[in-house]
Amino acid sequence: MSDNNRTKEAVTCAIRHIGTAVYSSGKIRLYLMQRGYPEDVAISAVSLLIESGYIDDMRASRKVLAARSGKKQESKNFIFQRLLEAGIDETVADVIVSDLESDADTCKLLYEASFGSPDENSFDRQDEFLKLAQLRGYGLETARKAFRLYLGE
Repeated sequence: MSDNNRTKEAVTCAIRHIGTAVYSSGKIRLYLMQRGYPEDVAISAVSLLIESGYIDDMRASRKVLAARSGKKQESKNFIFQRLLEAGIDETVADVIVSDLESDADTCKLLYEASFGSPDENSFDRQDEFLKLAQLRGYGLETARKAFRLYLGE
């Protein structure tokens, strides 16, 4: 079977798999390769699916970001890695991350979602706040800056 016919077959296979769901280019490329298509055929099929709008990494990245808000908020570096793991093209991931709020602002949102409004005990619990931030990929200086913003300083 020619590569052109094989690519068409791969496109059809991917469209059946996608259905009405949202998948990233990387996930569909991997799916096609697992189904036995050679990498070059999978790449060609994914390119055609991107051109036709069946695959949209920007839309797929919004799905990833929606799950990383509130108490699950993460730093830009963590989110970038999460986007890559979700099969989002690196160029698209760069654009998405560059459009995000600053790490200090999102870390403050993490504090607010996790601890509510600051109270008289908040300052005494600073270490607890900083540990949470570091678990989510924020650097110590960013976490401290966010803590000051959280306290309203």
